[in-house]
Amino acid sequence: MYMKVKEIFALGIVLLLAGCNSQTDRDRGNGTNWGVGSFDSNGKRIYFTATSERGTPISFKGGPASGMMMMGGNLTCASCHGTDARGGKHNMNMETMDAPDIRWSALSGEHPEEQMDMKENHKHESYSLETFRNAVEGGKHPDGDELKKDMPRWKMSDEDLKDLMKYLKSLD
Repeated sequence: MYMKVKEIFALGIVLLLAGCNSQTDRDRGNGTNWGVGSFDSNGKRIYFTATSERGTPISFKGGPASGMMMMGGNLTCASCHGTDARGGKHNMNMETMDAPDIRWSALSGEHPEEQMDMKENHKHESYSLETFRNAVEGGKHPDGDELKKDMPRWKMSDEDLKDLMKYLKSLD
């Protein structure tokens, strides 16, 4: 009798865990369990999950290995630049990274003191949509200088890039 109770209890635990893990990869986001409707804009969703509400692909093109995130998570903008996009120093894969502020006010030159590349310690030119694309996809500052090697390279649609830019503009 005691053995049957243990078996029933174990089966109940298995079923409970299976039910908790029943979301599809699309619902799950990219390494974090975000639910449908968690974001008030597509740009914010892209920033936090590297997925688009349109279902259009956002693909990792290069940079640091995506498997280096703890617990097998995936890289997103928020992974390095933080939930507020202000960047800062953090450790990843036993390496200290210094991610820059990527709020649009810093990228566009509205606040020149925030326009410093933290590693190179030089002021970069202001960003536009095209230079922003070149940074995201090609890893280059508006003046043509290379971004730091730990900045991932991404490929996304024009609409998704514009949505991401709009989200960065909404941050103070």
